[in-house]
Amino acid sequence: MEHFLHNRSLLATIIILAVCSGCAARTSQNTPAIPAVATQGLTATVSPSPAPATSTPTLLPVPPNLPVYAAPVLVNIHFQDALQGWGIASNDGGALVRSVDGGLTWYNATPAGASGLGNSTGLFTLGVEAAWMLVTNPDFYTGTLYRTFDGGLTWDQASVPFGGALCQFIDQNTGRCLASLGYAAGSQAVALYQTADGGATWVSVYSNDPTRPDPSSGLPFSGIKNGLTFIDPNTGWVTGSRPQAGDMYLFVTHDGGATWSQQSLPLPAELTGDQFVTQAPVFFGQDGYLPIMIYTPDSLVQTFYKTRDGGATWSANPATSTGLLPHPGMVSFADEAHGFVWDGGQDLYVTTDGSAGWSTRNPDLDLS
Repeated sequence: MEHFLHNRSLLATIIILAVCSGCAARTSQNTPAIPAVATQGLTATVSPSPAPATSTPTLLPVPPNLPVYAAPVLVNIHFQDALQGWGIASNDGGALVRSVDGGLTWYNATPAGASGLGNSTGLFTLGVEAAWMLVTNPDFYTGTLYRTFDGGLTWDQASVPFGGALCQFIDQNTGRCLASLGYAAGSQAVALYQTADGGATWVSVYSNDPTRPDPSSGLPFSGIKNGLTFIDPNTGWVTGSRPQAGDMYLFVTHDGGATWSQQSLPLPAELTGDQFVTQAPVFFGQDGYLPIMIYTPDSLVQTFYKTRDGGATWSANPATSTGLLPHPGMVSFADEAHGFVWDGGQDLYVTTDGSAGWSTRNPDLDLS
């Protein structure tokens, strides 16, 4: 959960502070080092940066009835818009904080009894008022889940049978967590848990057993899992990577996670010798984007597959330079047209046409 949420939330704040510049408006994912295999290299082209758009100032929300937390060292950030956001601070014993003014002021919303917050703390938010925080126990395989539905004024907590996990809630009741059960030589065992009461109780709906052959109707033990996305209570995807040429690690379920099947993606013949890392898809209604890193003998590029039918089919043409980025990075889409990628350097990559083309944006601070 931590890796997935940290990447998207960090980039969201970079966009707010760097691109908006005061206006309202892997990782990173721990991607395994995959050796490249011989094939034709890809070249990405990026257009010059367009003139930045202007925005209309927005009235600030009323500050929450919480104490101010001065100078937080933020290690995990989630912003819902240009003003409202949550974060995990690692200094002074750690804290859960929230802001209503774009990050200028932070308020301490830490649940009573929560301690040891920091890089390993999971955070998931749903709108401005609902948030879940997962604190992993020392054994890594169990934890405590805290939840609030009033912006951090009051909290519930529950012991959960997982620690390090990728979690997602599609509403205040329905959530799932893909928990890691351990790694071995490029493989990873996982268990999928679901809740129908906002996280108070959980049931296991799937787990893979590394001592048995991979089932035909399940997630394989082989491969590293890095992303989890559900679009409704039944349909969801798990992404990741395996060091196999031409293998797209994309598994889909249509029964809430009880069974899984590998979903095929159209792949140009000249790329079948390359290796790929898929990352968690993001959806806006029926429109969605699937970030994919492509490893070639002389390059590492990023492209985006698209869907317009809720993930039933995906399309892209990664054999051309159109839509390719020369350096993969952390991804954030604001809507079905506007997206951002930051590769750790000084600039941002920006798309305004749903990843068909990208331009560079040089913000007024050095992001590197």
